[in-house]
Order: sequence, then structure tokens, then C-alpha cells
Amino acid sequence: MRRAILSPVALTAALAAALTPAPAAAAPLVLKPSSDWALKSYDDKCRMIRTFGSGEDELVLWIDKGGPGPAVNLTLIGRAVRSPYGAFTRIGFAPGDLVERSFITAKSSKGRPVLGVFGVQPVSLLPDEALAADKQRQSGEEQVDFADGALTAVASEATIQQRYAAITALELNGAVIDPITLQIDDMLPMAQQLLACTAALTDRLARASQGGADGSTRIKTRDEATWAGKIQADYPFHLLRAGQQGRVAVRVTVNKEGEPTFCEVTAYDGPASFNDSACLLMLRHAKFSPATDAAGNPVAAFYSTRITYRINN
Repeated sequence: MRRAILSPVALTAALAAALTPAPAAAAPLVLKPSSDWALKSYDDKCRMIRTFGSGEDELVLWIDKGGPGPAVNLTLIGRAVRSPYGAFTRIGFAPGDLVERSFITAKSSKGRPVLGVFGVQPVSLLPDEALAADKQRQSGEEQVDFADGALTAVASEATIQQRYAAITALELNGAVIDPITLQIDDMLPMAQQLLACTAALTDRLARASQGGADGSTRIKTRDEATWAGKIQADYPFHLLRAGQQGRVAVRVTVNKEGEPTFCEVTAYDGPASFNDSACLLMLRHAKFSPATDAAGNPVAAFYSTRITYRINN
């Protein structure tokens, strides 16, 4: 019987390989603010802008909001987001949890790498679990309420403000070469500025969406059969493999050029994982003719629709 013989050189190499520690996880790139928050108002969105770091590490953050819901779009511009990999990244505002999100990439007008993430909720809107648990302990009786109101309860305004004030960082892990931590302060006043801008924007967009007897017109879809087919064909693979189906209602902000620039989920039936896919694909594929005012000028407005994910046998 033949036996494998390991030479002394091979044995030494094998032992060295076995004793070599696994490479440590990459240390995060931690960047401090190098500018104040700046608010910009557009026809179709409100944007807060801040720069972090300097030199080669400089990173610009855009926080965009184009509707009344709780989510924002995040855009990071700079060398730190070059050469992204994979289909998902994990992002979130500390001290909250990171969430998995699809992302898109581009180049800025200055040629810098861009990474965009849609539908990020900066803070949880759910009631304080600790407070609910404390009330439960006081009552001494365990209860379960399946009523719609219990499932859609929202935290108080004071609690939401406390959560914004507690934010210390934006963290990005996965899809980028090194994890990124942006140290953030003054998050509550920033959010209040952004929400005040968005409230005025939402009122204007809602009125423009209605059309009217004065000659103003609503948004019209263009080549809907083609782009709707692309959205439905891009079925999230893990949900397809699990045989999951669902419906997602979305509200899209469409600018005066007819381009979708912001998307919010307004209702859904099925796994929540469909939500991210639905909005991202609407922004990527949908085409529109913009709404017009009474004088026939194109204006930004809202467009609402429902996307159905169905597996055909």
C-alpha cells in the first residue's frame, strides 16, 4: 500500500499555515464632519448636505426626502465608496441596527464615485418596547392584541425626537472596501429642517398631482408595458426560491423632466423584502411624461401605483 510522505519542508510550511492567524476584519474608516449641514430645496425634493473628512478621504453625504413618509434616500460621494461589490450593503444610523439594502452606483459630475441607497428609515417609529414592557409588568397580566391599531402603533412625537437626538453616526458595512462610520451630531435640528422643507414640498406636489379644470394635467406613464415587465421580471431571487408572492403600493415623486427621483412604500401585502426591490426598480426603470400646470409648464408631482409580484406556474 502506498503512503503519502510529507517532507520536512512541506511539514514546516503546513505548520506555519496552520498557525497563521486569520486576517483581521478591516478597521472602519471613521470620518468627522468637516462642514455644517446645508439645506437645498428643489422642485421634487429637499436635500441636506454635509461633508466628512478631508483630502482623499473626503466623503459627501446627501440626505434626500421627497414625500411625507418616514424614509430618506442616502447618497455618498467620494473615494471611500469606489469599486463596490455584491448586490447588498448594510447601512443604518447608530445606535440603531444596520439594515440590508440594495444600492446603485454612478459617477458624479466631477468624476467621483457615488453610492446611493433608497428607503432608509433613520429611526424606528414603533412605540418604546421598554415602556410597553414596564406597563405590562405593572398590570401583571399578559395580553395579546391583534387589532390593526396595535400592529401599526406609532411612537409619540417626543420619543421620535429623542431618537433623532440620540443618533451619533451613520454606518455602512459591506459592498465597500472598508467599513465607513460618519460621526454625526445635530441630527435632530437637521431632521426638523428637512421635515419642514418636505411638508411644504408635499403640499405642492399633492396639488400638482390632481390635475384640474384649469387645464393642468396629471402625470402620464410612458412605455409602461415595457418597464412594468422589467420590474416584474426582476423578481427578488430569495423570495422566488421560497415561493413568496406579494403586492407593494408605492408613491413616486416625478420631476418636471419626467424622471422618478423619490419613492415611498405606502402599503404592502406579503414579505417586507419586496418593498426595497419595488422602489429601487421603479426608480431605475419607470418612465413618465410630467404633470403640467394651467399654463402647460411641466411641474413635479406624485404618481401612485401598485406592483404585484406573482409566480406564474
